[in-house]
Amino acid sequence: MKLFLASKARHPDSVKKLENFVGGFINKTIAYIPTAENGESSYGSWKIKSETWKLVNTLSAKVEAVVLENYKNSSVMGALKGKDIIWIAGGMCGYLMYWIRRCELDKNIREILNTGPIYVGSSAGSMICSPTLTIAEQYPGDEEYGAGVIPGLGLVNFDILPHFEDSMMESIKDIYKGKELYLLKDGEAITIEDNNIEVLGEKRIYKG
Repeated sequence: MKLFLASKARHPDSVKKLENFVGGFINKTIAYIPTAENGESSYGSWKIKSETWKLVNTLSAKVEAVVLENYKNSSVMGALKGKDIIWIAGGMCGYLMYWIRRCELDKNIREILNTGPIYVGSSAGSMICSPTLTIAEQYPGDEEYGAGVIPGLGLVNFDILPHFEDSMMESIKDIYKGKELYLLKDGEAITIEDNNIEVLGEKRIYKG
């Protein structure tokens, strides 16, 4: 299982790191999941406003938008199987996990990733890989009320805080009570391959 968990995947530094991690984008197939963006903005506005969606379509890859709200139960698996990359965009964590659970993707994601696709998370898409969404509910200055009620995917055993700025550190010390919190600035990412964790950028881990 290979994961690329970025603070902001469309950041130029992250795109370069991702290109190297996946072995280039040419002729790759990408399933792009914009559902978290639907929770943050008006439904479907990502087609016009999303800078990430625009970027993904310039990468010389074959891109298919997979909108989870359009699927029932586990029918979405057919759209994901055989893809080289499953790219989950940022937005609202709780909204995204609601639809992941509605589509039973939480039950099947490990099976899918073990067949070869690389998971690419951006912001919320990275945060949901943790066991819980508590950090989304506590996020300094942008708290997502109620997100912590829904479990995360549990693909990693730590928490991720994207868009980190040094000025947030005191607030994080006050709110974070978990085990390990990886603090990522835009342009940075975490890669996981065969249980090997690497931080592409400065390694900042706060232990609660």
